Amino acid sequence: MMFDINALDINYESVYKKAIEYRRHFHQYPELSFEEFETSKYIAEKLISFGYDVKTNVGGTGVIAVLRTNKEGKSIAFRADMDALPMLEETGLPFASKRVGIMHACGHDCHMAIVLATAEVLSGYKESLGGTIKFIFQHGEEANGGAKCIINDGGLRNPDVDEIYGLHVMPDIPVGSIALKSGYLSATDDEFYIRIHGRSAHSSEPEIGVNAIVIASQIITALATILWTNISPYDIATYSICKISGGEAINVIPDYAEISGMLRCVEKENKMAIRSKMVSISENISKSMGGSAEVEFIPGFPSVNNDSELTQVVIKASEKALKSPEDIILIDKPHLGSEDFAYYQEEIPGVMFMLGCENAICETGTLHSPILNVNEESLLYGIKIFLNIAFMQCGL
Repeated sequence: MMFDINALDINYESVYKKAIEYRRHFHQYPELSFEEFETSKYIAEKLISFGYDVKTNVGGTGVIAVLRTNKEGKSIAFRADMDALPMLEETGLPFASKRVGIMHACGHDCHMAIVLATAEVLSGYKESLGGTIKFIFQHGEEANGGAKCIINDGGLRNPDVDEIYGLHVMPDIPVGSIALKSGYLSATDDEFYIRIHGRSAHSSEPEIGVNAIVIASQIITALATILWTNISPYDIATYSICKISGGEAINVIPDYAEISGMLRCVEKENKMAIRSKMVSISENISKSMGGSAEVEFIPGFPSVNNDSELTQVVIKASEKALKSPEDIILIDKPHLGSEDFAYYQEEIPGVMFMLGCENAICETGTLHSPILNVNEESLLYGIKIFLNIAFMQCGL
C-alpha cells in the first residue's frame, strides 16, 4: 500500500537536528575499515535506547538492529556503511576530524546518520507496521569485505530479509534530488598486477640479458587492443594502467618490471574475457622475448544491479519525500565506481540510489577528497525516503 508519511505526526525539525548531531559525531571520530570499534559502540547504544533488539560484532564490527512487529509482513533492511578513509581532512569545519590522517571523505558519516535517525523514528510507529525491519550498520566497505562478512555471519537471516535498500551521498547532484536507474548502477572492478621476469646484464653486454622493461613496453602496447577486439562497442568496459616500475641502475639491464592498474566492467562476462586476454598477451609476449610473466587479479566488488520492481518503490517513495518529480533523476549509464552493496544484491533483491548533497554557496568537493563538505540538508531527504519505503513495504 502507499502510506503517506506526511500524514503522520513526525517532528521533522527534531529529526533533522538529531541527524545532524549523529553525523557530526561520526565525522569527528572516524575509524578505518574493520577498526570501527567506537563507532559500533555508539550506534549500538543509541539503538538500544530506541528499544531495539541489537546484535553487535556481526562479522567483525558490524551492528544489526531488528524492529519486530510480531505481525505478518515483509522483512526489509536498510544498510549504512561505517568506515572512513586514511586521509588528512582539509575542510576547516568546526566539527572536522579529531583523528589526524583519518576522515569521512566518502559520506559514510551521512549514511549512518540517516539510517540511525530512520530507526529512531520507526521505533515509535511499531503499531503501524507489519513484518520486520533490519538496520544494518556495516563495516569495511572501503576495504572490500565488510558486506561479505555481514552476509557470512548470517546478517540477512533470522529473520530472513526479503529486500534491501541503500543510498550514497553524491556531491555533484543538487541537494533535494536523487539519481538512480534500474539494472546496473555501478561497475565491477579488479586490481591487476603483471610481473615480468627477464635476465639481468650489464648495459655493455645487452646480448646476454633480457630487458624486463622492454618486454613491459611491448605488453602495454598490445594490451591496448583488448577493448577494440574483444568487447562489444555497446558494452561498458575499461582498464587503466596506472603504475609501472622496474630497474635500479642506469647501466644495468633490469630483470624485473611490474605493471599495475584497474579493470572496470559492468558485465562480469566482459571482465572474465579481458582477464583471459591479459594473461595470454602477457605470457606470450614475455616468452617470445626470452622472459616470463605472471598476472595477478585482486577481485573487487560485483556491479550494483538494482531490482526493477524495487526501483519503482524508491521512485514512488521519493515522489512523496522530494519537492517535485523532476528532482528524481533517471540516469542512463552506470557509474564506473564500485560499491560492496552489490554483495547483498547477489543474495536478495535490492536498490541503491544516489542522494544529492551539493552545496550551492560553498565548494562541496568530491568523494574521496580531503575537502568534501556535504550539504547536511540532504540528511532529511534521505530519512524521508527511507521512511516512505518502510511504510510502503511494511505499513498496515
